[in-house]
Amino acid sequence: MKEWKGNTLMRYSDKDWIFIGFDGDTVHISPIIQMSGSSGLKKMLQGISGKSSMTIYHVNFDIKTCMNVGNVNLPRNVSEVDIVIEFKPEEDGGTVTICNTDQVWSYSVKENTQRTPSTDRTRDIVDKDKVRQLEQKKQTKIVWPDELAAELKRDIYGQDEAIKKISELISANLRRKQPEVEVIVLFGPTGVGKTEVGKALPGALEKLTGQAYGFHQIALNEFIGEHSVNRFFGAPPSYVGYKDPTVFEPVRSNAYQVYLLDEIEKATDRVYTGLMECFSSGVVHLADNSQDIDLSHVIFIITSNIPVDMKAYNEASAFRKKEICRNTLAKACGHPEIAGKITNCLAFQELPVDALTDIVSKFVVEELQNYEMELEHMDEKLMVQLKEQHSNYGARGVKDAVREAITAATVYDRNIGRYRGKKVTLSGNIEDIVITIVQEER
Repeated sequence: MKEWKGNTLMRYSDKDWIFIGFDGDTVHISPIIQMSGSSGLKKMLQGISGKSSMTIYHVNFDIKTCMNVGNVNLPRNVSEVDIVIEFKPEEDGGTVTICNTDQVWSYSVKENTQRTPSTDRTRDIVDKDKVRQLEQKKQTKIVWPDELAAELKRDIYGQDEAIKKISELISANLRRKQPEVEVIVLFGPTGVGKTEVGKALPGALEKLTGQAYGFHQIALNEFIGEHSVNRFFGAPPSYVGYKDPTVFEPVRSNAYQVYLLDEIEKATDRVYTGLMECFSSGVVHLADNSQDIDLSHVIFIITSNIPVDMKAYNEASAFRKKEICRNTLAKACGHPEIAGKITNCLAFQELPVDALTDIVSKFVVEELQNYEMELEHMDEKLMVQLKEQHSNYGARGVKDAVREAITAATVYDRNIGRYRGKKVTLSGNIEDIVITIVQEER
């Protein structure tokens, strides 16, 4: 149905978009202008290089059509070009201006106002039947919190209360008609399972939903230089790293991602405030003026080693627990007004004795499996020492100790194959771990 606004016939809804693509690539095309004018009718693209042509498309998400409405040849004697794309609803078309050369091209979408979904031209660009099949196939299943918790507990020990809460938060958000970026901050000392949650989450969600999730682990203390900071939010024109992909670039190709950000308290002010703005708005606004990145299907697991008053935490109500964590983060980072934007935060408990034993055993077993060895038994005194190593340095400390023992035992062994597929025992002490092959009974 056509809608009148003043004397102008409004043929275009929020489902109509101008897209662009380069060099005949019909897969990697990008939305530029919402044709209803809701977000402006003009867009500037800066620093386009290495491209010989640009194609303009009219995309309608309501009836799922993608129409080629114009082609522009880009100048080859200019290393980089700036392009202004404008759409004029009253004229059923627009212009493309090559700023460097003052060339102006025009395009028209008028013929598309009379289109039907079954036109041959439409089917040449996109097969709507296949689109529907793919969309139906990608619809995710309902994730029940108890099922997600059960998957996570396979890898995380002694944190049942925290795992239950994390599973509830993620399951509830996945059921929203319009999902929002999920941000969960986990407090607790080294080695209690915070990082393991982030690592285990993509596999658990993929198993339960059928949707593939990407995974990215980022140590925030490594992003301190100006150039490294730009890896989050892009570099402005003329700065080092301009137009380089940011850490959020994978979201463009797969909206479903898990980002594990370690040690938020060590982030610089610029990274910290920039991240909070992303969490608040749900999008990444890039400094290089490229298309914003939508974070509505992204899960952020953020860890912090800042000490929390666990006595007060354990005695507090659910609401007060979040306040304790937020106040702790605000004091450490010096931004109380920004820390308040994080709504989901919880603390991990000190690990029970037996849970820590299970965790250390898990890491030892995994490290031995890398060398095709199976752990039969570990000396109890050695286990106590490895647990102390874990408390001080986390999983890396345990794995390093075992790896060093394997190196010492096998690096000069000309018959290294004798360990492959064998059951072994570990004894000695952490400075001199002895690996012994279990002799099979005859």
